[in-house]
Amino acid sequence: MKSVLTMKIDVATQSDMPDFFTYLTLQLAGNGRGDSPLFQPVSRDDSIVSVPTRQRFMQGVAMPMGEPGWRLLWLVKHETGQIMGHVDIRPYEDEHCQHRVLLGMGVDSHYRRQGLGRLLLEHSIEFCREQAHISWLDLNVLSTNQGAKQLYLNAGFQVLGEIEDRYRIDGVSVAETTMTLKTF
Repeated sequence: MKSVLTMKIDVATQSDMPDFFTYLTLQLAGNGRGDSPLFQPVSRDDSIVSVPTRQRFMQGVAMPMGEPGWRLLWLVKHETGQIMGHVDIRPYEDEHCQHRVLLGMGVDSHYRRQGLGRLLLEHSIEFCREQAHISWLDLNVLSTNQGAKQLYLNAGFQVLGEIEDRYRIDGVSVAETTMTLKTF
């Protein structure tokens, strides 16, 4: 297996979407199971990528940056073509928030704790710093996902706050932490 340091991070295209949705479905299957923390606000029994989520990704990836609904998705693939991890940024819907973007990311469970998440995060931060119109990179993380929160803190993100009882997942109250990073 290649060193994480030699992995190439590429922008996803429409042709990557079927493999990306397969990867996301496999990720959701591990959500809150075994050693994996709950990392998505969905039931442990709901391991599908919903049609609206698929549509948002498909439409967003097809949209040029700056156009309403755009989404920039980067993938890291194994030499076999298997997706190892992803990171994406997207704008807020409010036209007065276009100087801020939302970040989402994930790493295949087989490749966690090898530095891939850090590389994906660094890649997206560097990209945002190169964009004059992006001043803030925001994210939301389930408060029980300590590993992800520590990754973001180590990258310089600041905690803005926590929404207690944000979700009720499988009958359990789950809080959500909002974090941000100034990119200019």
